[in-house]
Amino acid sequence: MLRLLLIALMFSVAHMAVGTHVLGGEMYYDHLGGESYRITLKLYRDCGPGNVNNTAFDGEAQMTVFDGNGVLQFTVGALFPGEQEVPVELNSPCLQAPPTICATWAEYTTVLTLPVNSSGYVISYQRCCRTPTITNLPSGVLQGLTCTVQIPPASVGSNSSARFDEYPPIALCLGEDMVFDHSATDPDGDELMYDLFTPYSGADAFDPAPAVASPPPYSGILWAPGFSGNAPIDGAPGLMVDGVTGELTVHPTVLGSYAAAVRVREFRDGVLLSSTIRDLRFDVVACDAFIASIIAEQGPDERCTGLTIELENESINGQSWHWDMGVSGTNSDTSNLAEPTWTYTDTGTYVVTLIANPGWPCADTSVAFFDIRYPLDPFFTRPSIECVGAPLQFAAQGRFTPAAQVIWDLGEGAVGNSTVGQLVSTAYTTPGTRPVSFNVEEFGCSASFTDSATVHPRLVLDLLSDTAGCVETSFTMDAIAEAWTPVSYLWEVGQEATYTSASVNHVFMLPGRYDIRLTARTESGCVDSKTIALPDHIEVFPKPVPAFTVEPTEVSLLDPVVRITDFASLAAAWEYTIAGERIDDPSFTFEFDDAGVFDITQTVISGANCSASITRTVNVSDHLFYAPNAFTPDGDGLNDVFQPLVKGARLYELVIMDRFGTERFRTNDSKAGWDGDGLPQGVYTFQVRLSEYGPINKQYVGHITLLR
Repeated sequence: MLRLLLIALMFSVAHMAVGTHVLGGEMYYDHLGGESYRITLKLYRDCGPGNVNNTAFDGEAQMTVFDGNGVLQFTVGALFPGEQEVPVELNSPCLQAPPTICATWAEYTTVLTLPVNSSGYVISYQRCCRTPTITNLPSGVLQGLTCTVQIPPASVGSNSSARFDEYPPIALCLGEDMVFDHSATDPDGDELMYDLFTPYSGADAFDPAPAVASPPPYSGILWAPGFSGNAPIDGAPGLMVDGVTGELTVHPTVLGSYAAAVRVREFRDGVLLSSTIRDLRFDVVACDAFIASIIAEQGPDERCTGLTIELENESINGQSWHWDMGVSGTNSDTSNLAEPTWTYTDTGTYVVTLIANPGWPCADTSVAFFDIRYPLDPFFTRPSIECVGAPLQFAAQGRFTPAAQVIWDLGEGAVGNSTVGQLVSTAYTTPGTRPVSFNVEEFGCSASFTDSATVHPRLVLDLLSDTAGCVETSFTMDAIAEAWTPVSYLWEVGQEATYTSASVNHVFMLPGRYDIRLTARTESGCVDSKTIALPDHIEVFPKPVPAFTVEPTEVSLLDPVVRITDFASLAAAWEYTIAGERIDDPSFTFEFDDAGVFDITQTVISGANCSASITRTVNVSDHLFYAPNAFTPDGDGLNDVFQPLVKGARLYELVIMDRFGTERFRTNDSKAGWDGDGLPQGVYTFQVRLSEYGPINKQYVGHITLLR
């Protein structure tokens, strides 16, 4: 009794700093071959209000390895792998456990190398403390647990321990039978025997997570009065386990939390090899039998999605289900899934029925209406490009009936008819591309579609052209068009010609007034045409007629005078070109200063500034020749060059020779002279050969004196 008081005092002082979260645990092993073993430690913690400090699993579980005689070998840590929630499952679908029931589990594993020995090994893990709300333990006494497993010597052969298959319900309903298959599986196929067992205690408030566990053997937990390992729960009957099958049964009669343990022992040829002990906690609670069948209503966005629906189950406390999809004339439109997907064969409104927990006294039924429609799938065909102001028509299309409500947004600059209806028309006041959309509503569903409409500006046309000119001259005409697509042209110039280019050059051969007609067209986008007709737009003036006579047409250089007489008509001004000179008189006489063949061109200009020309030819024959007999090349600018005077020479050659007959100078230019070429003073011989503008050839030979 004194020991209990000391323990209670010790734990009451320390419990505020100690995690009170332990629900239980178990340990088993697998022989991987040779000296390699995998150790599995499963721990369970309270995640409900009983875990007053909200203590979580340790980041590392420390396991201690002893030999079979309890001698410490080494310690090893296994890292926290994450936790999973233990489901709260009851035997009856009519019952619902309180929401405060919560447990999670974590499975730590590690692989050890255990050399062969004669005693085998014991692996142990200890942790404090169990939750203080446990009914069948002494009040105010914090107790820990020990999870342990014994590995027999290698002499018995390879062995892996048994492990339990399923975890029993963590909540037991008050006054309700609980039957659970708590059987285990042995990897080696050894014989298994089951019994209830007193859980081991382990660790304390001063060292709640010891790095080294205490050595075996281990003591059981302290029971509250009236409880024991074989009678851990108030029940009629109490907790029992079938020693052969492992079936666990109880009919709890008192609310509370109860610690318990089930042991499975494995035998081979009648020899005990190992034991696996599952340390448990059961919560006996008053279960709620409320069941409500609730079908999630069909949302607006789910109404027009086609023949397939995904049903949502919002029922309360139900565990089994029966759906009837409301198809008349058949019994095959049912499903027992919690949230089935169903495809109807046709559209319509269907009454869907859901029974929660069918066949149970607590079954509940609900119905909901589902409107099954195809997607509205709205669209319209984009109209072809039109001109500003031209009508455009929009037709709403899709999977809806003529009764559907359609509202359009035709975009900026739209004018015209109503924007309500499945067929609307409009025109646009400005060019460009703008979005066009419509919204359709039917059967409580709505959908929208957006595309665009494009209008181009109408064709703008103007022209520039010469308006007056002379016959046989080029008139320029330019079309000036503005459009968003290519433009074609047709010019009609009087009765004379047609052209298809934007710029035209036309020559009128006859005087008069002429009409101009220009037509421009666009064949795409805004298909449009414009015509400009300008009657008598171009005036073409006649040219004057040049005419004159030359008398005589052949003269001698000795008398090189001719008479030009004008006979032109429509002339207001005259211009003659003769031998490089320009003369503006209509009639005149002219004297040539050299022989040759000369063109005389008359250009006459009318009052409309039209001009015309004609050319006649005059032959001037004979020649003149004179050569000085001396020159003084002294640089005084007087008589420095010997240069004969020659006129009428078509071909010319001058050669200078000294008194020895040596050539000193030669030229074919009748305008070139000889400057003495630095030769000494003396008498030199010259020879001149020339040909007239005719059949006569002439040669002149003489002497020239060079004076210095």
